[in-house]
Amino acid sequence: MKRKSVSKKTKPVSEKDFGKKYFCTGSYDKYLKTTADWVPFVARKITKIIKRPGAEILDVGCAQGFLIAELRKKHSFRVRGIEYSSYARKNAVPEVKKSIEKGNILKLPFKKDSFDAVICLDVVNYLNDLGEVAEAVKNLVDVSRKYIFFGAIFKHSWTASQEDNPDELRKTVFSKKEYVDCFQKAGAKLNGDFDGNNGGRILSFTKIKK
Repeated sequence: MKRKSVSKKTKPVSEKDFGKKYFCTGSYDKYLKTTADWVPFVARKITKIIKRPGAEILDVGCAQGFLIAELRKKHSFRVRGIEYSSYARKNAVPEVKKSIEKGNILKLPFKKDSFDAVICLDVVNYLNDLGEVAEAVKNLVDVSRKYIFFGAIFKHSWTASQEDNPDELRKTVFSKKEYVDCFQKAGAKLNGDFDGNNGGRILSFTKIKK
């Protein structure tokens, strides 16, 4: 039987969609438990690539700020977050709550080259089409001075299945090559990838200096 990779829901997602129900059901059902595994793991991987304590980092779509807290406390980075969901911001890790701004990946409120690195994990699958994904990727590259760490559900992976990984808000699922092409057009090259320890891989890009 062919697996479904895109939700039947056709209307654009809104901020209200990412409320308590979203963060307590489906793929987020055991979120607090899974963060104990993947957050420290991903933070260590990112640290090995950046190699500079005190680097400024932006986490786009940071949810409740678990990765921000880990990168600050354990790895001495200066980290800020952007999050679309009011529920997630209100229920963020207390020590990082004031560092999380309301924002949209399609309208990042920062100037070009504002951060040493930008992180964006599992956000673009809620955008409407590849055009919006390309716009979002350009924004990520623009505000970064050097590194971009990007995670998404890739086509043909088990996480793209609504049966195995249910998420009624998921709009798009593209191939790794399509995402990489978006980054290349935006001015960033792929350096490699690593297991995100939560069912998917994280791509590591470096901004191309012009």
